[in-house]
Amino acid sequence: MPLRPLNDVGYIPLLSLRPSEMQALEELPERDKDTMFPLFLLRPWTSAHNLSSALSRLESAYGDRACIVSPCDPEPVENRRPVHDELDELRDAAHGYEAWCRFIEDHPNFVPAIQYTVPEEVGDETERLHELGRGMLVHVRQQAIPLVAELAERIAAHCNGGEDVCFLLDYEKFTIDLLGRQLMARGSVQSILEAAPASFVAISASSFPDSFTDLTSQEIYERIFYNGVNASLASERLIYSDRGSARAERASGGSGEIPPRVDYAQETQWKFFRAADTSDRRGSYRRQAQRLMRDDCWDPELRIWGTQMIERTGLGDAAAIGSQAKATAVRINIHLHLQTFYDDPEGKYETDEEWRD
Repeated sequence: MPLRPLNDVGYIPLLSLRPSEMQALEELPERDKDTMFPLFLLRPWTSAHNLSSALSRLESAYGDRACIVSPCDPEPVENRRPVHDELDELRDAAHGYEAWCRFIEDHPNFVPAIQYTVPEEVGDETERLHELGRGMLVHVRQQAIPLVAELAERIAAHCNGGEDVCFLLDYEKFTIDLLGRQLMARGSVQSILEAAPASFVAISASSFPDSFTDLTSQEIYERIFYNGVNASLASERLIYSDRGSARAERASGGSGEIPPRVDYAQETQWKFFRAADTSDRRGSYRRQAQRLMRDDCWDPELRIWGTQMIERTGLGDAAAIGSQAKATAVRINIHLHLQTFYDDPEGKYETDEEWRD
C-alpha cells in the first residue's frame, strides 16, 4: 500500500524550500495539507549550513505527512557550504543513485522522485525505490517529454506496469502560446498510459508573469491547459499540478525597488494591485489591499490566513503585508487553497479559520 493512493490525489504542487513558499504552506488549514500531495524540491534553507535545517523547516510547515521529494537542480553558489556537498551527493548517479536511495530509506514519510538523465539509466534505482512500497514519481522535464514513451516502457518493466507511479509532465515556464500544444500533451499522456497502464499522469507548469507593468490580471494558463487536456481524454488517471503560483524560473535581480504589489488568486485568474511608485511602501501596501477588497473579485467569505493578511493590511496593521516577500506568501497561500479545492467549490469555505489579531 503506497503512502498516498494516487486515485485520492487531485493536486500536486511543486514547492521549493524558500521562505515565502514555506510560510504559505505552514499557514494553510490542516485539511488542505491532508488533501494535497506536494512535491518538494530540496535545497538549502536560507543561509543554513546543513540539509537538516531545510528538512526541519519542511517538517514544521507540513508535519510528518507523506510527501514527494526530489533534489533541486544545481544552483549557482557564491559561498559554498556543507549543504551543497550533501545535495551533490544525493544527485550522484553512482551505484544506481545509492546515496539518494539511502536518504529515502532513512525518511519513512518521503515518497521518492527517481533521478535519471536518460531513459537508459532507469533500472536498479527504480526497482529499489519501488520495492519500498511507498509510491514513486517520475519528473519529466520539458526537454525530456519527447522521450516519454520509452521512459514509461522502462519504468513499467520495473514497476508492475507503473503501479503506484505518477509521471509528472513538467512544461515549466508556460505562456499563452503553449495552449496550442494541448493535442501534443494529450499524445504524451496517451503514450504513458499505453506503456504503463497502472500509472497516473500529472500535468504541471507555471505561467506566473515576470513583468507587471500595465498588467492588472492574467489567466492561470496552466489550469486552462490542464482542463483542456483532461476534457479531451476524460481519464481518471490525470492529476493537476503547478508551482503554487511561484515562477518556474527564479526572477533575476533587476535595478531599483519593486513597486508594492498585492496579488489575489482566483481559481483560473490572478488579479494584481500594483502601486505606481516605491515611496511610502507600507502605505502603498495598505492602499493596494483596500483597492483589492473594493474590487468585484474579492470574496469576503473566504477565511484563510492569506485573505486575513490582506484584510489586516487594509486596516493598517503593521505586522501584516509590509514587503513583497510577505505579499508572495499571501498569494501562494490563497492559490494553494483554491487549487486544492478546485473540484469542491463549497469545500474551500470549510476552513474553520477565525480572525487572528
